[in-house]
Amino acid sequence: MHTTLRSAALAALPALALGACGGTTSPPPSNTPTTTSASVFTSTDFTAHIPGGWTDQTTNESAVTSVSVNGTVLMLLVPPASFAARASEHIDVSMVQQPVPSDQLSAYVQSVSQHGATNLSSVQAFNLDGATGLFVTYDLSANGASNKAQDMVVDHNNNTYDIVLNTHAADFAAQLPALQEVLNSWRWAS
Repeated sequence: MHTTLRSAALAALPALALGACGGTTSPPPSNTPTTTSASVFTSTDFTAHIPGGWTDQTTNESAVTSVSVNGTVLMLLVPPASFAARASEHIDVSMVQQPVPSDQLSAYVQSVSQHGATNLSSVQAFNLDGATGLFVTYDLSANGASNKAQDMVVDHNNNTYDIVLNTHAADFAAQLPALQEVLNSWRWAS
């Protein structure tokens, strides 16, 4: 489903008019210091903490394939066993196949509404280790389940990164701190 949304979003970009940004609010940074014992995910593009209890499935080919992104999966984290009964819950970071110009990020991230997403929030800005991106939160039905996602896009070094928390709606609030830990600990490699 992620591929369908992203593929359609890329195809629809030229036809989309830029939506108005809903301000420059960013997700509030955590006031809780991150623990020094956190596992660190390292790619050639960035490093970030792996939240406690979450597992790195980036090298699990079947798990990566099931995420179905439009681009290259750079990081795939799955939640602790307490959430394991629900399919497809994860945090993924991908580099989209074709970079999205920064002046088109708003249209890109809002295009999910054309592909089944409902209750789309206003577009909000966030800062990721010095790079400004945009995010939305939305609901999406998948395989009979009510899911909630936070989709974030950011341009850095001529690449567009898509960061997604995709979870069952009932688990969203409990899993959002894990996404915040990833974002707060994120460091670009260059």
